Amino acid sequence: MLKRPVFIAGTMRSGSTLLADCLGAHPLICYVGFELSGEWSQFGAAPIAGVETDDPHCPALGAEHATPEVRDALHRRFEELLAEEGGAKAEPIFLNKNPHLSNKLPYLRALFPDASLIVTGRDLRSTVASTKKLFYLTVVEDTGQHHYLPEDPAVCWSCTPPLPLGSTDPRRTFPGGDVAVIAEYWLRTYEAIDAALGGFERHALVKHSDFVASPRKVLDDLLGRLEIPGRDFELPVALDKSRNSRWSELLTSEEQASLEAFIEKHRDRILALRSADTTL
Repeated sequence: MLKRPVFIAGTMRSGSTLLADCLGAHPLICYVGFELSGEWSQFGAAPIAGVETDDPHCPALGAEHATPEVRDALHRRFEELLAEEGGAKAEPIFLNKNPHLSNKLPYLRALFPDASLIVTGRDLRSTVASTKKLFYLTVVEDTGQHHYLPEDPAVCWSCTPPLPLGSTDPRRTFPGGDVAVIAEYWLRTYEAIDAALGGFERHALVKHSDFVASPRKVLDDLLGRLEIPGRDFELPVALDKSRNSRWSELLTSEEQASLEAFIEKHRDRILALRSADTTL
């Protein structure tokens, strides 16, 4: 039985995987799978463009998409996974992280009314640089997929394939696109989260910079906010405190200029965000 599951949203490369790995070491929390995009797509009728699915697009979803049939199917599937993965933990708490949930939070809230939401936030420059690096590695060394950000501000990344590569604007397609488009993705994601955050009874923002600097303190504060008993447990990974200072090494001078122009143009929108790390 899924009781008070925990979900992590935020942009890609915002520190969600690191946080999920560390939370999964807690004796009461079961981090099931990586992102479960295949489950969200197949059982939750939530198109998510990525390696695990054949979905070309990643649209926003509202509460109306959380039909009883979808709710029952997704609950059953997640309960199966929890039974398989969390058997060694007494009354395990289900944990899933997926950045593609960020534009689907009303749908998520309707499916799991008692869910807790964690939002991971990383500063804009570091997120852009790390996402650019990820997109390059994904194409060159891993899946061969390109990512494309449509103009529609409500949607997330599309993938090619299955979307034909020739049908996309090269400025908005990665690798090779304008990094200001990745900044646009960052901004639209946290504006969508801000709009939906109030629907969750328990929610918390974890700034990636705070977490890598003081992981124990952040975890203790986070568990308190989510009303999960704190326990002593070993962190499964070593934290690199320099990871947010390398963005200028990953972006060319032209890319840095494009990013700074975006920041200057949208500074007021960036600073107005409540669910992001707005450090500029």
